[in-house]
Amino acid sequence: MHISYISNRQHRVVIAVGGSARSVILTIIMLASAILRVNAQTGQTLYFMETLPQSALLNPAYQHSHNFHIGLPMLSSFNLNAKTNFVTFSDLVFKHPQYDSLISFLHPDANLSDFTGKLKERNNIAPDLHLNILSFGFRMNGSFITFSVSERASFRATLPRDFILLGLEGNEQFTDRKADFSSFGADLNYFREYAAGYSRQVDERLTIGGRLKLLFGKANISFAGSDISLYNDPESYNTMLHSSLKMNMSMPVTLVKNENGDIDSMLFHFDRDDYNPMEFIFNPRNTGFAVDLGATFRLIEPLALYASVTDLGFINWKKDIYNLSMDGDFEFEGFDLSPLFDYSDDSDPEDNLLDSLKGLFRITDTRDVYRRQLPARIYLGGTYEVRPGMNLGLLSRSEIYQGGIEQAFTLSANAVLRRWLSASLSYSVMNNSYSNVGMGLALRGGGFQIYMLSDNLGTLFMPHRTKNANLWFGLNLVFGRRGERQIGAHEFRDSGVPLNAPGRP
Repeated sequence: MHISYISNRQHRVVIAVGGSARSVILTIIMLASAILRVNAQTGQTLYFMETLPQSALLNPAYQHSHNFHIGLPMLSSFNLNAKTNFVTFSDLVFKHPQYDSLISFLHPDANLSDFTGKLKERNNIAPDLHLNILSFGFRMNGSFITFSVSERASFRATLPRDFILLGLEGNEQFTDRKADFSSFGADLNYFREYAAGYSRQVDERLTIGGRLKLLFGKANISFAGSDISLYNDPESYNTMLHSSLKMNMSMPVTLVKNENGDIDSMLFHFDRDDYNPMEFIFNPRNTGFAVDLGATFRLIEPLALYASVTDLGFINWKKDIYNLSMDGDFEFEGFDLSPLFDYSDDSDPEDNLLDSLKGLFRITDTRDVYRRQLPARIYLGGTYEVRPGMNLGLLSRSEIYQGGIEQAFTLSANAVLRRWLSASLSYSVMNNSYSNVGMGLALRGGGFQIYMLSDNLGTLFMPHRTKNANLWFGLNLVFGRRGERQIGAHEFRDSGVPLNAPGRP
């Protein structure tokens, strides 16, 4: 039996490929949304909670009100964040319009346009994790010194709208119109951070601080650049694909090649019986450096200003590295399917088709070291003292990554209610979302300080409907409360009454 080519071939072939792409896209989106059920943005609410040692993670100039603190190992700071700018979990799985059952947006009874109508030109997914292993800090002659060891992981993915539409609806919609996938990208980063911080009160108004970080990368997958497009010719019905894709990878894996030198599979080192996981956990080869800088300034009596920048740095990736690239222009005129029905040998028909696709999309690899920048964040803000022990804060956060800027704004009310209790209530506009109400609480007793905060309370009460989820909690040991402390750039006695308040003793 011989079939030369598929009639109306470009639609069938690419839709078949699109069926596989659909599974990949759905998996990515479902995974990100599942993460969002428990996590989203960095701790905006934490920034003005200056009674917490962890506030110095966002502004290294901060000096909390105790002379010494210890972060309990693995318990002092656990921060989960995640965000998307286009869907929530409830957009993917929801109640059937007629029956008492749950369906996905791909169900025949679901209106797919409800989902595709929410797509952006660039659809972003970004979960983060920050786990403090050990930390401590102490006051010395007007200065505050801190040390910490943390595990950090982040993931950034950008899915172009056309890429998702291709997987969901096929390629017929791109007849006589180019599908642009050039913004496609992903970046996975996992590293350990050793940090030393120093804060100094220069005078009654100004406090400055900085933190130096030594980084050891554990795993990275990053796209160094992509230029991908697809076009259906309305006359020939051929599909033209332009692909220029480069990806760097540093992972405990080995690429297995076939006799033709093509990449055939990927072998994880963890699957080897002779592999010691400590080689990965304590890998010292991928080194990097970063710095945090910050300042607080009391402009006039009720007004204080804040500025800080975090994670200005990079990691050099040198161990278990691969640089993968694919570059070329391809025109699909259809596939000769006769090999699928050639049973003269023991080959698998599906393997024959995959071999044909591999011949079209050949991937080359090298082993060159590379460098990746960390996502840097800039914080600018101020507080206005409403009454002793309470202020209103306004904060701007700008995340700079791969040439783009993501902006967020937060308005908060911050109060030291008792010597053992402080709280913050916040409202944030971020990630194209305007429903982010956050709250933070910190309690102290018997040398223990426990805290919990979130930039979006929907993380706890409506996780299936939030685009931004954030949860930050931990437990500290705090000792030696100084007689005077500075909160919101204003000095207070232990009683909570500001030293400059009218009628103070």
